Amino acid sequence: MSYNNATIKDVAKAANVSTATVSNVISKVKYVSPELTKRVKKVIKQINYKPSKIARSLKVNKTFYLGLIVPDITNPFFAEVVRGAESVALRENYQIFLCNTDGNVHREEKALKSFYEHHVDGIISVAPRMKEADLEKYFKSIPFVIADRPLNIKNYDANLVYADNIKSSYQLAKHLIKKGHQSFAYIAGPREVLNVQKRIFGFCKGLKDSGFSEEKNVILYGEFNYENGFKLMNKILELKPHPTAVFALSDITAWGALESAKAKGLNIPEDIAIAGFDNVYFSKLLNPSLTTIHQPKYELGRIAVNILIKKLNNMKEGLMEKNEIILESKLILRNST
Repeated sequence: MSYNNATIKDVAKAANVSTATVSNVISKVKYVSPELTKRVKKVIKQINYKPSKIARSLKVNKTFYLGLIVPDITNPFFAEVVRGAESVALRENYQIFLCNTDGNVHREEKALKSFYEHHVDGIISVAPRMKEADLEKYFKSIPFVIADRPLNIKNYDANLVYADNIKSSYQLAKHLIKKGHQSFAYIAGPREVLNVQKRIFGFCKGLKDSGFSEEKNVILYGEFNYENGFKLMNKILELKPHPTAVFALSDITAWGALESAKAKGLNIPEDIAIAGFDNVYFSKLLNPSLTTIHQPKYELGRIAVNILIKKLNNMKEGLMEKNEIILESKLILRNST
């Protein structure tokens, strides 16, 4: 038996249950016995019933859309975060509106306003560049999760999930010192990004605890992209003498740095060691393969959406006691150091 444009009433009649029971089976808001659930699902499949999302939205006062903002979708790090976010959203019957800002604060704020005006149920902002005071304005208006960025403000209404940026950077410094390096440079991201400062802090602490001064370290700031890594590495190699170890604060900039050093005829790691951060998929494919710090990218997106949906469902038993989750990062040693 197959119906064209089957309705919820058709399902209820064929399954010999009420429309409320059918609705509860679909929405999972209220308990329905396994026997009735099985019967209703069987009829839904038989008559090819497609629930109306508009009708469902009106009934439960949800749109089943989530807003997701990333700085650069071409960066494999953020692409993997999006994949993790989508895996949970689709499982929970939510759709994601994705916005790429290219790291532009004005585009970021415009995206937030647009999401709010289009009544998305909640927002996830990945590595936002906006000032905390500007972000905080949205926290009380809509369920909000920030991924890949800590906050300095206290008593905020958003949830945070990010990886530890300090511990593994500390371990990287120790590794490079063990390899005999005594002069260091950073190819950093934007100066205002808090994770940039955390990574530098962790590395510097590793140097200090080994008796090295951070004052002689070379720090060059720029965007997280290949071109910036190549250009800033050229500047580092113009120094006489140049540092023997470079910590690029993302794999995509480390890739640019690697190619810059090779273009100058340097052998890696014999003439200069290079390490990255993120452990994106191509880092092990580079020549030489890249020493880096692994961040749980897919997990970051997955957890962010899980938290947001729990907030939306008001599942208090599923929410964390504190609204900050810090994931483990891990030093991955390869041939570039």
